[in-house]
Amino acid sequence: MQTPEDIRQRLAMGIVEYLDKAVADGHVTSDGAESLEIAKQCITDAFGIDVEDQSKIQELSLKPLSLDRVFEVYLKTQAKVGSNASSNSNDDVPAPDSAADGISEEDKNRADEFKAEGNKLIMSKDFAGAIYAYTKAIEIVHDNAVYFGNRSAAHSQNGDHEKAIADAKKALEVDASYSKGYSRLGHAYFGMGKFAEAADAYEKGLELDPENKVMKAALETTKGKLEPESGNSGSSIEPGSGTRSSSTGAGGGGFDIASLMNNPALMSMAQNMMANGGMDQLMNNPAVSRLAENYRNTGQMPNMSDMMSNPDIMNMARNLSGNAPPGGERNNSSSGGGANPLSSLMDNPDLMNMAQQFMRNSQSESNNSNNNSS
Repeated sequence: MQTPEDIRQRLAMGIVEYLDKAVADGHVTSDGAESLEIAKQCITDAFGIDVEDQSKIQELSLKPLSLDRVFEVYLKTQAKVGSNASSNSNDDVPAPDSAADGISEEDKNRADEFKAEGNKLIMSKDFAGAIYAYTKAIEIVHDNAVYFGNRSAAHSQNGDHEKAIADAKKALEVDASYSKGYSRLGHAYFGMGKFAEAADAYEKGLELDPENKVMKAALETTKGKLEPESGNSGSSIEPGSGTRSSSTGAGGGGFDIASLMNNPALMSMAQNMMANGGMDQLMNNPAVSRLAENYRNTGQMPNMSDMMSNPDIMNMARNLSGNAPPGGERNNSSSGGGANPLSSLMDNPDLMNMAQQFMRNSQSESNNSNNNSS
């Protein structure tokens, strides 16, 4: 005969086995699985269950039954008892064969199975498959906020932020206290670059769940995107403009494209480069490669006097500006070629500012690319 202590331990063991089953069936996230592992340890310690004693574990186990199935049988029995009592008290009232919301327990279980399948697909990064699974769950149960919230997350992961926003809003419409709905909404807005809306969503979510570390971190990140951009004037792109700021000089942080395009020396060099394959020469010239590498390593533009005394660069400049004599020979004299084209271009502050800005942007984009691939 089992003692009260045995019964308590069997019930505790049933709870532990159910938590294992919930993780195995994908009913919880990876973070949730870690939390349940801690909960299992607390339960076994509190009820004096030695998890190393396999014979005792087998003795306490409910298998092949599971706690959720036992509970399901209990609920069905209660519903049947309630149905019979209602029928006896009022023969005109038909006995209910489903839950108050009109959805049977069997349908709810099927919907939960689709949700669990969606969770597994999310973890395996099959976002399209997860969206399909959550949609099947929603088709069965139309008013479950979690299903809409999970599908919103899948849409975001799949890059469809518009649909993610729609599902997050639907989740909150179903259950205004569902804090994860605001988290999903904020994530979708952030993905669209709507940082003000994202911050507002995270703040509302934290009103419902003040200790949520994920939303706290997301809100801080979003607020960082909302910092005033006045310090970056001239280097940022205004929405819809398609061009960078045209302020001139180093103080403005940009350059005047119009004035550069009207610079005859620059345009002459550009035309010659395009006509005689000079662009390929420029990109493949080892001297230019060394200058670019030096800029990447030091952040300093090349020294003008060094460039003017470098014969490779001077010959390249003469060739690109059209001053090379017929036959491909390089003209090393300064008498026949007029003003040195490289010198005149290097003396142009707009061009030098453009070169500095271009090289900075190129380096920044290279760094961002490396960070995203890690």
